[in-house]
Amino acid sequence: MTQRVKCAECDNMILPQTAADNDGLCAQCVKISPELRAENREYERQLAEGLVFTPSPAERANSKLPPELANGQWQLQPEYYAERNFESAMDAIIAAKTESGGNVFLVTDDGGQLNLGFTDRYGVCEYQNQDTGDFRYAYTKSNLREQAPEELHVVQACPCCGVGMLWYPSRYHMPRDRAFSLLENAVSGCESPGVEWLETDDFSYTEHGRG
Repeated sequence: MTQRVKCAECDNMILPQTAADNDGLCAQCVKISPELRAENREYERQLAEGLVFTPSPAERANSKLPPELANGQWQLQPEYYAERNFESAMDAIIAAKTESGGNVFLVTDDGGQLNLGFTDRYGVCEYQNQDTGDFRYAYTKSNLREQAPEELHVVQACPCCGVGMLWYPSRYHMPRDRAFSLLENAVSGCESPGVEWLETDDFSYTEHGRG
């Protein structure tokens, strides 16, 4: 039996001839650009060192309160709630609090979006404005600083249909009640002390229960 060797980028075991033909890479990794492979290596390093579980100083330095959270009029996301019988944003929030997991999607006339994803224990509050290119998440002292358990990991869902897309990084997760209070305060026009709105990063490498 021909002895196999480990791919230079992943855990795949490959034939020596394959390694020789592809500079040590397996058939899957050789199709990935050097830039993306380098990004993946850097992410794996940060994950191994626990750096992905806390925001960097650069993230903290760029904290900014989105203007809609100070004076916006938050309404139901029309497509998502088209067939749901809620009269107001607060009605949707109150109903969601009775569920073990799900989403709340709110919008303003200025292009702001406020998305809440939640599980039985945690919630993630994400702000988006496609018009201004501003994308942020809510960070507090109570946000997770370790791996979110797989069964409680919050998924980022499409605001139009609610279909899951990506997994939020663990550091985006805060206690569920705290997350709901942020939405309630936003709808009521009240401040949420102790909240930093940090720029979201590329979290496409985050996996279910990992990252």
